[in-house]
Amino acid sequence: MPQLFGQRISKEEVLKRVGHLWQLGGVQLQECCSGPARGVQHLEFRTGTGLIFKVAVDRGMDVGYCEFRGRSLAWIPPTQLPAPWFFGEQANFGWLRNALGGLINTCGLVHIGNPASVKVDHFNFPARDVEHIGVHDRIALSPARLLQYGERWDGDDCWLGALGEISQAQPFGENLRLTRRYEAKLGESKFRITDTVENLGYYPTQHMLLYHINFGYPFVQENAEIVIPIRDGKTPKVLVGDVENASQDWHKVIPPTKDWQLQVFKHAMASAKNGKTTVGILQTNPDGDYCEGAFLNYNVNQLPVFIQTRMMGEGFYSIILEPATNGMDAEGIEAAGDRVWLQPGEVRNYALEIGILEDRLACEEWINHHSEMKA
Repeated sequence: MPQLFGQRISKEEVLKRVGHLWQLGGVQLQECCSGPARGVQHLEFRTGTGLIFKVAVDRGMDVGYCEFRGRSLAWIPPTQLPAPWFFGEQANFGWLRNALGGLINTCGLVHIGNPASVKVDHFNFPARDVEHIGVHDRIALSPARLLQYGERWDGDDCWLGALGEISQAQPFGENLRLTRRYEAKLGESKFRITDTVENLGYYPTQHMLLYHINFGYPFVQENAEIVIPIRDGKTPKVLVGDVENASQDWHKVIPPTKDWQLQVFKHAMASAKNGKTTVGILQTNPDGDYCEGAFLNYNVNQLPVFIQTRMMGEGFYSIILEPATNGMDAEGIEAAGDRVWLQPGEVRNYALEIGILEDRLACEEWINHHSEMKA
């Protein structure tokens, strides 16, 4: 039974009190009408608790805008989340000009990380044995085919959902399909993403996937702390940046800083026995107690690598959480034998949950759950 505005109420009693369910929450298809995002369709989810998030159907079915009770969770770029069709192929660092930003950027499906030249001779096309792929590849700017969306009742619970397919394919190359499902419940301040990646082609295909999750102000501010369950108390590996104290600095949020150079850390994640783990950005009150926050849940068996970017610079003030199938150093991946290949017909499944810790009690419960992660 959903809890709305502090009371538990049945489907029958809900419907007696509204002209339409959208009065409380639901899923609506919208379209941007001007500016760089002109023509981009969004699915606006409202859960009835103050959580609103918009799924950009034409931008990899990622979440762009996201807010809780009028306050943004997401970092929004100066590019204003533009439409993919106003720009050409994403060579080199073109991804930064139009893909980066919003709450979620999906990276892959063939490559993640900096631009790289990838061997593709296994596709048996003599004229092209190497392909140059731009930063974080193409999927974030690939339009989805929207299969369904809307609301459904299951007893007294009302579920909000959407389902779509995104293709990354070319002749004599990869033929991958990402099927993405969103689910949220009316009366709850969280949502779940379930992804399925399938090789529809007839050749083995390299596969990489990274979720670039961009938390911004006001959930990122100087009274906040990043909380990550690190295995065995290990010091994070510094991938990028000049870090004075890697064991201490990674979790601190400081005021916006002039000429800041981003810092990127790789963490050895602790998890429960089933692989589930949780990461949070928690705010503190003047007494130093946790009072509100946001969390990310995922499974390390699906996404064994976790990268965190600390960007405290002016204008790009954000904390970026990045669970991934592998690291972003292509040579290191090859040497370690961590490269993922999808055989013809092979399927990989992934799931994420993002939500709000609304008050001190919710933060305390989350911290207790966090402490259960194995060392």
